[in-house]
Amino acid sequence: MTALIVRDFWVRFRNYHPALGVILFIEPVILVVMIAGLRIYLFGKEPPFGPSVLLFMGTGVFPFYIFRRCARGIRSQKSRAKEYYFVKPFDFLLSRFFIHQIQNFMLMALFFSSLYVYGIREAMPWAPENCLLSLTAVGFLAFGMALVNSTIQSYFPGWGRIYGFLSRPMMMFSGAFKTVDLTPEPVRTIYSWNPLSHVIELFRVGFYPNYPHASFDAVYLTKWCAGMIFVGILFYTNKAKD
Repeated sequence: MTALIVRDFWVRFRNYHPALGVILFIEPVILVVMIAGLRIYLFGKEPPFGPSVLLFMGTGVFPFYIFRRCARGIRSQKSRAKEYYFVKPFDFLLSRFFIHQIQNFMLMALFFSSLYVYGIREAMPWAPENCLLSLTAVGFLAFGMALVNSTIQSYFPGWGRIYGFLSRPMMMFSGAFKTVDLTPEPVRTIYSWNPLSHVIELFRVGFYPNYPHASFDAVYLTKWCAGMIFVGILFYTNKAKD
């Protein structure tokens, strides 16, 4: 598994120009900067919460991107199965999941460290355990969804691109750009239905000690995590029997 992760981590960008590979690698950072710049241009430098627009947008976009990237799953190709004849299809999925996790953790460390060095002291989490719990929860959600998507892709090879297109607008309803507790009804209730909004709220509580999070529901998020893992295993196991 370690060898598969190391090999695939460097091979997955080999078909791209180095400059394009770098852009794809740092895509979440580029998105954060673009959204923050647009927010500043339209509404001024006053952030929705906290001292920095970049920090607020980063604490919302990164948890969402961890889910989006890790949840796409993988459909093992026959050529790769021959190349790695001793590796099971589940190993490919697990290695891709870990690769995306490592990639996003590297980008988060670089992004928040840069903001801290720049002088934004709130970029250093005051409650890192909340951030860790949030990333653990989004990992469970993403892995369960990856099992589901991998199963669907085994029947419809083009599903990965369809899911990638459909999952982008989900960011607008996850609370990544807003403080859920400060949004009016019924938008606040709609946000609270999305488990990713609870993940983002928990992540932001780790950075902002006074962040309003009355809508955060740990029980609801836990049920979603357990439910996604159960459904994912059910899908993947049934497909494995075909």
